[in-house]
Amino acid sequence: MNFRFRSGCTRTLLRFIPAPLLAPAAALLHLPAHAVEPPPDAIALAETVTITGSREPVPLSAALQDITVIDRAAIESYSGASLESLLDEQAGLQLSTNGGLGAVSNVFIRGANSDSTLLLIDGMRYGSASAGGPLFYNLPLELIDHIEIVRGPLSALYGSDAAGGVIQIFTRRGEPGFHPSAAVTVGSEKYGAIDAGVRGGAGTVDYAVQAGGKRTDGYTFTNPGAGVFYNPNRDGFSQQSASANVGYTFAPGWSVRIQGLGAHGNGEFSDGFDPSRPQLTGRNIFDTTVGNVVLQGKAMQDWSTTLRYGVSRDNYDVDIAVNAFDLARFTTVQQLASWQNDIATPIGTLLAGVEHLEQSVNGEPTTFPVDRRTVNSVLLGLTGKWGPHAWQADGRSDQNSQFGHQWSGAIAYGYQFAPAWRGTASMGTSFVMPSFDELYYPGFGNPLLRPQRGATDELSLRWKVKSEEARLTVYDSRFRDLIADVGPNFEPVNIGGSRIRGVTLETSAQFGAVTLSSALDAMSPRDLTNDTELPRRSRRTFSMKVDWAISEKWAAGARVHAAGPSYDDTLNLQPLGGYGMLSAYGSWNFLPKWQAALRLDNLTDHHVQPAYGFNSPPRQWFLTLRYGGI
Repeated sequence: MNFRFRSGCTRTLLRFIPAPLLAPAAALLHLPAHAVEPPPDAIALAETVTITGSREPVPLSAALQDITVIDRAAIESYSGASLESLLDEQAGLQLSTNGGLGAVSNVFIRGANSDSTLLLIDGMRYGSASAGGPLFYNLPLELIDHIEIVRGPLSALYGSDAAGGVIQIFTRRGEPGFHPSAAVTVGSEKYGAIDAGVRGGAGTVDYAVQAGGKRTDGYTFTNPGAGVFYNPNRDGFSQQSASANVGYTFAPGWSVRIQGLGAHGNGEFSDGFDPSRPQLTGRNIFDTTVGNVVLQGKAMQDWSTTLRYGVSRDNYDVDIAVNAFDLARFTTVQQLASWQNDIATPIGTLLAGVEHLEQSVNGEPTTFPVDRRTVNSVLLGLTGKWGPHAWQADGRSDQNSQFGHQWSGAIAYGYQFAPAWRGTASMGTSFVMPSFDELYYPGFGNPLLRPQRGATDELSLRWKVKSEEARLTVYDSRFRDLIADVGPNFEPVNIGGSRIRGVTLETSAQFGAVTLSSALDAMSPRDLTNDTELPRRSRRTFSMKVDWAISEKWAAGARVHAAGPSYDDTLNLQPLGGYGMLSAYGSWNFLPKWQAALRLDNLTDHHVQPAYGFNSPPRQWFLTLRYGGI
């Protein structure tokens, strides 16, 4: 790997980015350093801690990876929306979905395939080992405390599936005292939701319990472009969910934590139209279960150790369908046991760990000739800092029962060459195992498939003065042995590869009571086999958010999210149009601990096709009454 791509990606930046979109960033970077005084919570913001990029706590400002942290306050501003909608507006992420709440979605980090995204919930893997990739459609925002997004390969820390990046969800955790909370939301399409919970702690125990439910009549997910799958009926969704998080410190420096999340969803989808049964529409039943037991402690003064055992289960059941061949049930169970050690040394913190992962799948009526695999892993890492220098090096060896030995490595270096300026450079390798469907699905699978492999180089430059911040990241990702359904009978085969070069520019600043932030992505997502663009990836996306703290009781804001045109297919024969979406929101704290909030999405009622033949949500409104602190 090398950094020769750097000048090429920098030159393409001006071609990709329209001049008007650069104006906010240019204005921000030319502000005098004393233009904005630090907000009251500046110290708290500076101390935001992230764990996903290094598997150990690191201040966000010191992390060497490209990381975004979405806190609980930001999540609450999306009441009534899906997790996918929240992710779609983050820098470096794009979304392809087959509808609204409950619909199957693909999330692309920096243009990498959806199965190159690893999803963790409180450190436990969650996704489909049969279809491959993460699953977001049955994870309610009400149960989430915060989200960490790491863009770039992390196979050196997490193994398979982390080729594009990692999204880690953290459930709500207890704190000293007793803090009840509740919220009721109503909205468009007869949307209704209620959730309640309590967080607390005393002495050596902390706890958090949350539960909720929602339902909506939905809207029509498909349009006539879906062909035989078109159905004009509304596609509704309902869900019940709960989470619990309990921690106990049983000795100085030693604690045990039990975490659990469960959700049951019932979603309708379009799989065709039967004139003799005009009200019939397909129905999915989703069941999600994720649980962890974590033991942490200090074996010695400079040696911290963590033992973890976790289980995740996903059940996807199509129990009603217009077309009988769609009726099916698939279950994925993943079990993970790990032992991680963090040892302080004169040159940094040494990470040493072992993991055992077991994945199993079950299908009805589909059966797989091989339905289980195990992965035994050893990982080593070193994260350190000396003066203006910072470094991180990680390596991981995976022994896979299907594919034998796989090795991944990554290295990163950062240099603080001025109080306001820091540069970083990194490189990393990755791999993605084929899914059980791709390997063994009857009449479709190909057991001769090889894992996809990748390598990424990255450069970034960060500027920060008080509450003003800007970050420019340039990356070059190469993937080979990609899996595509292009065999003689449309079975999956390994093909050449892809190359994705891109630039991300993020800015934020506070002007008195107004906070302005923006993110601009420009990339070239190339399919090297067909010399085309990768499907459903826009070359340019832009988002901007304005938040106004009008007073102690009143707040308002607006978001703009835009994406350029793309293609729906591998050969680029079916174009998808670009779009721009405008949302607005406001809140009123009318009593201590009481808040009313209103959000308006897609104000212009713009019709968007995230995938050809499928519709994104129309204009929507959501009104929330909330009690309790964040």
